[in-house]
Amino acid sequence: MRAPPEGHHGSVKTTGYGRGGYRGRLPVWLRGLVVLAAGSGVLLCGQQVAEGYGATMVYRDAPVCEVGTGRGNGDDGEACVRREAGTVLDRRTGEHCTSNGTSGGTTGGVTTIGGGGMAGAGGSMGGTVTGGVAGGGTTCTRYHDVKVEWPDRTAWLAVGSQTYDEVRTGDRSEVRLWRGEVVGLEVRGRTYSYAPSSQSGVLPWLALGCLLLAAGAWGAMSGRLSGLLAFPNFGWPFVAVGVGWLGSMALFGGHPLVWGFAILWTGFAVFWIVSAWRTG
Repeated sequence: MRAPPEGHHGSVKTTGYGRGGYRGRLPVWLRGLVVLAAGSGVLLCGQQVAEGYGATMVYRDAPVCEVGTGRGNGDDGEACVRREAGTVLDRRTGEHCTSNGTSGGTTGGVTTIGGGGMAGAGGSMGGTVTGGVAGGGTTCTRYHDVKVEWPDRTAWLAVGSQTYDEVRTGDRSEVRLWRGEVVGLEVRGRTYSYAPSSQSGVLPWLALGCLLLAAGAWGAMSGRLSGLLAFPNFGWPFVAVGVGWLGSMALFGGHPLVWGFAILWTGFAVFWIVSAWRTG
């Protein structure tokens, strides 16, 4: 048998698997299903965002219930914010830490419970330190909470550092409820507001809609698995979070510093994806 010429590899066609992964397009009917599923998902996300926005606007326009009437408990359908007299039971502070993936990082951080010499029935409470010490490569955010009790319920609620320093066990407070959810706290002359679930739930729906829109665009214009699973595309979830964040603030408002951080987050994620495609 005569050997094939040098450099000739026969007539076997490549299947698209190998060094570059699968490079063939999905069948047209399958790409159509992807586009259809993505479009349906985007519509569902849009519906959820619209419902969350509408429910939040109802809360923002709702008056405060009259004290002592029992209205606005979430069961009577009364569209008013209920006020309850509360009592401070405890306080805590600490750090929420996450590793950013660089060397030297330690997930966990320092957490202090009941620190700062709070006066209680048994005297002053000392600080208790648990967890590991956060080193390089770890990002930590300090939090301050107070434990408040009102009729039939107790909850930890976030407050500012100055309120945390001043508050003591037994301090009187006022808790504001919207259909069973805590939406406000007044203690030591300061008022804190908390977003209802209808508002906080908009961000993930916007982020999911962004990802589904990108998936639909991929199905319509490309359909290549090699493109879908390419390394730069792993930055899209970060872009989606940024889009959801910006969209949520566009609907409900946000602090200028938060706006700036969200813009930087989204811009950096887009820049990373573009740079990864160019260098890859």
